[in-house]
Amino acid sequence: MRDAGIILAGQKVEHYEIASYGTLRQFAETLNLTEAVDLLEQTLNEEKAADEKLSEIAVSVVNVQAAEQLLEV
Repeated sequence: MRDAGIILAGQKVEHYEIASYGTLRQFAETLNLTEAVDLLEQTLNEEKAADEKLSEIAVSVVNVQAAEQLLEV
């Protein structure tokens, strides 16, 4: 259960980061700051990849184990 909670907290942070970098990227694009757009796009993609990895871990292992623990109670 603890691992599931840690992943949940990590994904909350990732979602805030994705929203923030997405907004900043759009601002940079509006201001025609191409170098900043490229850097923010790269960072945004990294954050999305981290979120996807956390989802994969949760689905494949952690949520199954957490559910099994709940059923034992």
